[in-house]
Amino acid sequence: MVPGYHEVRELGAGGGGRVVLATYTATGAYVAIKYLNAALRSDHGFLARFREEARVMVELYDQNVVQFYEYYEDTRDAAIVMELVDGVSLRRILAEHGTTSPEAALVVLKGSLLGLAFAHSSGIVHRDYKPENVLIQADGASKLTDFGIAARSGHVDAPQGTPPYMAPEQWAGSPATPASDVYAATCVLFECLTGRRPYRADHGAALMHQHRHAPVPIEAVPSSVRGLVARGMAKNPADRPATAEAFVLELEAAALAAYGPEWEQRGRRHLAELATLLALSFPLARPTPKASTSLASTVLGHRGGRRRPRLGPRLLAGVVVITVAVTVGLVAAGQSADRLSANSIFTPPARTPEAAKTPGHGGSPPPEPVLPPPERSRTDTERTSATSGNTGSGHTAPRTPAPSTPSPKPTSAPPKPPPKPGVGDLAITRFDAGGATVSLRALSPAPVALTVAFAEGEDRAHLKKVATRDYTLSGGDVYSQPVPYAFTAPACEKTLYRRVTASTSPRFSGGELSRTVEVKGAPCPAPEVRGAEITSWDGRMATVKVRTGGPGRVRLTASFTGEDGETLDTVTRTLSGETGYTVELPAPPVEVPCGGQATLGVTVTTDRPAANGTQHAQAVVEGEECAPPAVTITSFDGTSVAFRVRTSDTSPVSVRLAFTQQVPGSDGGTTSSARTVELSGRTAYSRTVAGEFAALPECGQYANRTVTITTVPAGGSRSSQARVTLPPCEQDPGPSDDPSEIPSVPGEPG
Repeated sequence: MVPGYHEVRELGAGGGGRVVLATYTATGAYVAIKYLNAALRSDHGFLARFREEARVMVELYDQNVVQFYEYYEDTRDAAIVMELVDGVSLRRILAEHGTTSPEAALVVLKGSLLGLAFAHSSGIVHRDYKPENVLIQADGASKLTDFGIAARSGHVDAPQGTPPYMAPEQWAGSPATPASDVYAATCVLFECLTGRRPYRADHGAALMHQHRHAPVPIEAVPSSVRGLVARGMAKNPADRPATAEAFVLELEAAALAAYGPEWEQRGRRHLAELATLLALSFPLARPTPKASTSLASTVLGHRGGRRRPRLGPRLLAGVVVITVAVTVGLVAAGQSADRLSANSIFTPPARTPEAAKTPGHGGSPPPEPVLPPPERSRTDTERTSATSGNTGSGHTAPRTPAPSTPSPKPTSAPPKPPPKPGVGDLAITRFDAGGATVSLRALSPAPVALTVAFAEGEDRAHLKKVATRDYTLSGGDVYSQPVPYAFTAPACEKTLYRRVTASTSPRFSGGELSRTVEVKGAPCPAPEVRGAEITSWDGRMATVKVRTGGPGRVRLTASFTGEDGETLDTVTRTLSGETGYTVELPAPPVEVPCGGQATLGVTVTTDRPAANGTQHAQAVVEGEECAPPAVTITSFDGTSVAFRVRTSDTSPVSVRLAFTQQVPGSDGGTTSSARTVELSGRTAYSRTVAGEFAALPECGQYANRTVTITTVPAGGSRSSQARVTLPPCEQDPGPSDDPSEIPSVPGEPG
C-alpha cells in the first residue's frame, strides 16, 4: 500500500497490473493507484527505464493526458499514483455501440495526437496505444493514459505492445518510436469508423504478416479520411507524418474540408452522448468493483495540474522544483540488484499561486490539493520522507524513523539540518551565434561547478566539439551565467548545426542539458554563367550541363518545341550550392504517326545569360512501323460478301476479292473471277460486294463457292466458303408394264 492514501476498492485489472480507487488521506481527494504486476516488477530493463521516465512524467501537464502524481516503489510493490478520470474507456464505448461518427472518431484522434505530441517532445513514447488507454469523460473530452507500460506479446523475446495495434517496425523487433504511436492511433481511428480492427487473424504470425505486408484497407473507411488512414498506417515509418503534431494539422485540414468548421463540436457532443449512456460504469458511480482495463495504466502527468505536492506552499514565489524523496529501507534478502532497496517516491514540481492560474497546454489545470501531513512507514525498518522547513530551497530532508512507542513532546523545535548541496533547476535560457546563457538554482550556498561545451558541424549526428567553458558558482542559490563563444558563420546556401551542452557538479537530477539549433547561410549572390551545353537530346530527354562562377542560384529554363515550331512545354530548374551541374529535363510526350517522323527542338537559357548564349538542339523522332491492314469477313452467303478493313493510318489500301466456283460432276467444272476495291481517307471500313461467279447449272447436286479477300500492300488475307444447292434433274423414263401402252403388231387381234 502506498503511504498517505486510503484504498477504497479495486477498479479493475489489466495486462500491466491492477488499479484501485483510493483517497488522499490529507484531503479526501480521489486518485487511482496502479500496482504493477509481478512480470513488470521482475523486468529489470523495464524498471530501469520506467524510473527514469517517471522523473520526466511527474513534470508534465497536458489536458489530453492523465496526470501522473507520483511513482512509489519499495521492496514488495511498485505503484503509480495518478489522476482519477471519472469516465469510461473508448474500448467500452466501442464494445457497447460498435462505431462512432466520423467527427467523433476524428476528435478522439486529435486529442490523442496532441497528448502524444506533448509527451514525444519530452522524450516519452507511449508504446501501447489502444482503445483501452483512451478515457472519455461525460463532456466528451478524452484523456490518454498508460504511458510507458507495454506488456510483452507472447514469449519473453517478443516485442512489447498490443498486437492488433503494433506498427510493422515493432513486429520486426525495433523499439517503439513516436512514429509507432502514430500508427497505433490511426489503427484506433480505423476501429472507431468501422467497428473492427484493420487486420484480423487467428494467430500471431498471420497478424504480423498483415501489418508488415498487407495493403492498408482504406476502402473500408469514408473517402474523406482515406488519406489520413493511408498516411498514418504507412508501412515505412518515414512515410508517416513526421510528428504527431504535424498529423494534427493534416487531420484538421481533412476534417474541415469534409465536415465543415463545426466538426469538432459535433464530434465532442457525440462522444459525450455515448459516454453518458454508460454513466453507471463511471468509477465514482459504481457501488462494487467491476473488471476493466480502462484505468489500468501508467499515467503521464501535466505541468501545473493537481498534484500531491509535498513542497508546494513551502516554496518561494516563482520557484519551481522537482523533488525526489528517497527513503532508505532494508534490502530484502536475495532481492534483485536493480530493484530499489528502499521506498522511492518521485513527486511533481510544486507551483506558486501565480503558476496555478496559468493555463496548461490547451486548458486550465485543476486546483492544487492540500499538502499531506508527514507520513509514517509501514514497518519499523522502513523510513519515511518529510519536507524541510519553509526555506524555499526545495530541499528534501530525511525523515526520522517513526518511534515504536509515543515520545514526549519536545519543549522547543529541533534545529533544521543544513541543506545538502545540489542543483534543483537547470536551463539554457539563451543560445545564439555569440554563445549561451545558462541559469540554475542551487539547493544550498555550496559551490556548484558548471561546465558548458559548444559543438558545431554540417552533420547533426556527428558534431565537432569546438570549445569548453568551466565556471564555479557559489554564495547564492540562483545564477544566470553568460557563456560567450563566437560560432562560425555558415557559408552562403549552406546549413550548419550548433549545439550547447551544460552539466553541473553536484549533478543535476535531470542529467546534462543540451540544445541543438540549425543555422542556414544567407542566399549566395547570383553568379556568372560561364557556359551551358545541351549534351544530349533524343526528343524525349534533354541532358544539360551548366558551369557557373559561384554557388549562387541560377535558374535554368528549357523550352520544348514540336514539328511546326510551337512550344509544347517549358521546364524550369533552380540550381545552387555548386559550380557545376548536370541536369536531365524530360520533354512532354509527342505522338508521331506510324511510318512518319517529327523534328523536335529544345532551347536552354539561364536567368543570367550564359557566356556562350542561348543553346538550341533538334532531334528527329521516327514514328513506329505501321501495322499492316487487317481484313475480316463478316458474312458470305454464296452470292455476296460483307467484310471490314482496319488500317493504322488513312493511306490508300487496295482490297482484292477472288471468287471461285466448283460444280461436282458437271461440265462446268471450276470457274474463277476477281475484283478490286480501293479504300482511303479512313482507318476503318465496312463494305458489301456482290460475288462474280459463273452461271449455275439448271439442275444438279450443289456448287461450292469461295471468296478470298487480300489487302495490298502487305495486307492480310481471309477466305470464306458457301455451298449452293441445285434443283434435282428429271430422270429418263424406262419400259412400261401397262399392256395398254404396248404398241400392237399388225395382223394380230387388237
